[in-house]
Amino acid sequence: MHKSDIDTPALILDLDLVEDNIARMGEYFRGRPQKLRPHFKTPKTPEIARRQLAAGAIGITAAKLGEAEVLARAGLGPILIANQIAGVTKIDRLFAIAARVDTIATVESEFNIHELERGCARAGRAIDVIIEVDTGMHRCGTDSPAETVELAKRIGRGPLNYRGVMGYEGHAVLLPDREKRETTAREALTVLSRHVAALRGAGLPPAIVSAGGTGTYDIAGSWPDVTEVQAGSYVFMDGAYRRVRPDLGMSALTLLTTVISRRGDRMIIDAGMKSLTNEFGPPAGKTLPLKVARLSEEHGHLAAGDLEIAPGTKIEVVPSHGDTTINLHSEYYVVRGDEVVAIWPIEGARAYR
Repeated sequence: MHKSDIDTPALILDLDLVEDNIARMGEYFRGRPQKLRPHFKTPKTPEIARRQLAAGAIGITAAKLGEAEVLARAGLGPILIANQIAGVTKIDRLFAIAARVDTIATVESEFNIHELERGCARAGRAIDVIIEVDTGMHRCGTDSPAETVELAKRIGRGPLNYRGVMGYEGHAVLLPDREKRETTAREALTVLSRHVAALRGAGLPPAIVSAGGTGTYDIAGSWPDVTEVQAGSYVFMDGAYRRVRPDLGMSALTLLTTVISRRGDRMIIDAGMKSLTNEFGPPAGKTLPLKVARLSEEHGHLAAGDLEIAPGTKIEVVPSHGDTTINLHSEYYVVRGDEVVAIWPIEGARAYR
């Protein structure tokens, strides 16, 4: 099948670029004390995770239990679930995953520890845990080194296996100004290091100190206390990350769409909010100087200047945010050049439970 034969809208993966992006990040971490545990929330398909592990990743990070279940079914891990799990149903699903693949859970409070301990009793087995530290995102995480130490001590009094800590400088990763991005990331990592120092002082040195994202992979990846980095978007390099880190690699993910109307300067494509997201800014043309200026449910409004694009023409646009656009689709059309070489199911799409 030729790329032009694909019905639209459809996600296209350029496999040559995917492999280059994976190799580039793998090479950075090769020989470093810090290692890569890439985030599954971007690619959402085991086909990518297998390639990342083969390139040297020490495991995979998942944002949700549903994603971890996809990985476990594929026999891929170890898995770090970088989110708190609450409720009996989810806790039991977590222990079912851990029975198949080495799994690390995340806690931030006595509530999480208590729930996981009850899960241990029901499952008849222990599970590894790390403590999330709030380094500036103000979502979940402990507020002080003293709180982190107390939680680590509390974990040690029960069946859970304390492994370390996690922080995420997500408020820094997409800052366009390099100096501000580096300063903000270093401030966040300094906070994380204070927690690490307190744990060491209490005789509870963390084996795992997990941090980082694509925009700050090299800052976290050279931070002395950090042991692993959770970068994920690097594998596809969506529009937002290409603007912030053009040094990292090329955009391997595009949306193929068809121009369905041209009236004067107004051009409409068949991709709307049900197949493309724009929360990180307008998606842009892959090779053409155009932007998707506005999205409605079924239509995208192109800002294409003086470009002569006739109705029926298929074009490729680069999503500004890959993760949320991918979540709307069920498969990738994988290409080398213009030839479709595979169709990969996006098994982690909509796995938000």
